[in-house]
Amino acid sequence: MYPSTPSSNTWLCCTTSITPTKSNDPVVGCGGIAVDFLAVVNAYPNPHDKITTTNFKVVQGGGNVGNSLTCVARLGLNPRVISKVANDSQGMAILDELQADGVDTSFLVVSEEGTSPFTYIIVDNQTKTRTGIHTPGYPPMIPDDLSESSLLSALHGARIVYFDGRLYETALVVAQEAVRKNIPILIDAEGPREGLDDLLKLADYVVCSAKFPQASAVFFKVLRKKKVYNITVLTSTLLSCAKILN
Repeated sequence: MYPSTPSSNTWLCCTTSITPTKSNDPVVGCGGIAVDFLAVVNAYPNPHDKITTTNFKVVQGGGNVGNSLTCVARLGLNPRVISKVANDSQGMAILDELQADGVDTSFLVVSEEGTSPFTYIIVDNQTKTRTGIHTPGYPPMIPDDLSESSLLSALHGARIVYFDGRLYETALVVAQEAVRKNIPILIDAEGPREGLDDLLKLADYVVCSAKFPQASAVFFKVLRKKKVYNITVLTSTLLSCAKILN
């Protein structure tokens, strides 16, 4: 069930104890969704070790965008996802879970061939850490997968658009249209990704992990590349923020 283990930037975790807030304003997410295979072990193995799991969950929804939009749905908001899966068992499991939680999958592309994204996650009980080994989906999402009419429909009335840096070619097209429509852009800068710099130029908000990079690094990266400095930089794990004003 979404959300799975938290990403390194410790995204909001939704539980039944949270009182939902009803809103019809769409929240659009563009990026990674996946199936997670979680293995819990007493300690992370050394090279050539063979160990046994203490707990194993075969299938659980994952991916930063999948997790985040599921939280948005459970808070009573109106999430829409732009991403891609294949028409395989994993892809259908992702689709079913998102729909069950109330995420609008109208703009989710389903490839008739290929494989859906998946991640092996090793949870270390000794150090309380997790290690992820991600396999991207194939074929990858490209801008031509999202027609202009679908893009405009996905962004219609959107309150904010969230990107995790994956599917960067498509993400850049979506972000550029969001800028034209004056829709705020939130970038999840979890780690170095191809095309992340281009997305950062368009960001209104940047969420970074505790380790990549430090908030000041994102601050100065954007500072160098934006002529109008109006961006909020957040380090969610450290719960610190800095604002650049005109």
